[in-house]
Amino acid sequence: MLLSNEYDFSVDQLNLLEGGFRPDETYLLITTDQGKYVVKYIEYSHSLEHLQSILKFENLLHDSYEYPCPQIILSNKQQLVIRDDNRFLFIQTFVQGIEPTREILDKDDIYLHKMGHLLAQWRMASREYSSSIQIEEEDQELTDQWWKKQTIHNVDPFLLSNFLECKYLINLKANFERGLIHNDFHTNNSIVTNDGNIFIIDFVDACQSVFVADLATSLFHLLVDQQNGEHRAQAFLQGYQQTIPLREEEINVLDMFVRFKLALSIIEDLRDSNDTDHPFIQSCLHLLHKLNNHSTLVNNLCL
Repeated sequence: MLLSNEYDFSVDQLNLLEGGFRPDETYLLITTDQGKYVVKYIEYSHSLEHLQSILKFENLLHDSYEYPCPQIILSNKQQLVIRDDNRFLFIQTFVQGIEPTREILDKDDIYLHKMGHLLAQWRMASREYSSSIQIEEEDQELTDQWWKKQTIHNVDPFLLSNFLECKYLINLKANFERGLIHNDFHTNNSIVTNDGNIFIIDFVDACQSVFVADLATSLFHLLVDQQNGEHRAQAFLQGYQQTIPLREEEINVLDMFVRFKLALSIIEDLRDSNDTDHPFIQSCLHLLHKLNNHSTLVNNLCL
């Protein structure tokens, strides 16, 4: 009903797609003229205004910066997103391709080099965009209000010590460049097309934070691969730094931010499932112990 009321699509098929936090939030829309679109029908913990600011930035990237990402389709009333009680609906162009396989990632460094370059491009575009918008404090990360909202009760002591140590050091060294970050920038949120182009997807976790935190999330997702993680992370960093060289103060705290983002991810995942034997959780815990024992590992990758 929302689709027919809010958009001018002649729907031929509407098929459920895998992925997302809920099993019923992502659909492939095929029109009668065989156009393809992705319909997102999501629950969202932040404000409508915040989601609108993210989708506006996505269209800015696509239209003004020729950034490889989906384009948000405006409704009949020129709205980016439609509110439906406690859920939000928006439609974006469909990107035909696949998630990169291990074979693609390990074939050579080109894919990861491009990924690093694309994250740096995001940062450059976000600098200008973030200065032109107002984002409420509850929609920002690493602010006093954000720290107070973190529920870390009944957390494993090792995870808790990493979280609290990083919290102290981050607050002590708070003077970092901030802007709108992707907040989940890693290879599973990229698509490689048949002609080898890379598209970045899934913007809805974006928030206002420090840019080095965005980089840290990308790095821990690469480093968690025990076989080839360090090489992958180094290739990613090379692509990033060829576009935006990291400042010395950012390099000096990168290890801390990687540990922080990693510990926070584990805490959140365990809160949802409490399955400490899950292979991904085990790999993350292994990496966190490794980073504690080798405090310069991440920083050395920047050299």
